[in-house]
Amino acid sequence: MTTSSDPAPADLPSDPALLLIHGLGATRGVWAGVLDELNWPGPVIVPDLPGHGAAAWSGDYTLGALAAAVSAHCQPGQETVVVGHSLGGAVGLLLASGFYRPNVTAAIGVGIKVNWSDEDVAGVAKVAAKGVRWFDTREEAEARFLLQSGLSAVGADHPTAVAALEDAVAEGDGGWRVAQDPATFAQTALDTTSLLAAAKCPVVLGAGTEDQMVSEADLKTYVSDPHMAEGLGHNVHVEDPAWVVSLVRALD
Repeated sequence: MTTSSDPAPADLPSDPALLLIHGLGATRGVWAGVLDELNWPGPVIVPDLPGHGAAAWSGDYTLGALAAAVSAHCQPGQETVVVGHSLGGAVGLLLASGFYRPNVTAAIGVGIKVNWSDEDVAGVAKVAAKGVRWFDTREEAEARFLLQSGLSAVGADHPTAVAALEDAVAEGDGGWRVAQDPATFAQTALDTTSLLAAAKCPVVLGAGTEDQMVSEADLKTYVSDPHMAEGLGHNVHVEDPAWVVSLVRALD
């Protein structure tokens, strides 16, 4: 698994890279099921977003800052297919603009909240303002992570949840906490129209039909043929990795 930000070698790999970007509150481990299903021939890049998992807290979690940080894991000019979930999908759309290191040849976004209300923005700002919450035990902190990431629905014993939990919590003087910086929740409304207009490559959008953050009608505001996973919720890449893999394979 490639996560290096070293300069590109003289000869780039002939096969495109695959960049997987997790959503708000999650870690890189949520892609475990997709990676098990997908035999990707080229480099695979699976970073933690800044302020999540093992990544450092940066204090700047704007979409542009997140895209720049993720881009640093890629080789300049490397042909790259981006698959992002929720906030990670929005980051992927920004990378598709061509203003960053990778040469994004296709972008797949699943579960992206494409429409935001003032109440939505105020709600995430309120969560961010609560700051770090400490717990007496690792188990309590892990339970909080599973709730914040939406993985509580699949349970702590689910293989992907186990992978996501690897770097999800941290110990400190106050006990145990979720590794995520609470400030990451303070996201602004997504300008989906501008992101799609700036994309220099094909874009695929999809979601679960039971996703409470984005509906088929929402997606149809921006694309004519969104891909919908019947009966699945927000974490469609965890619930049915094969469905996400089918979107990647359909790019061929």
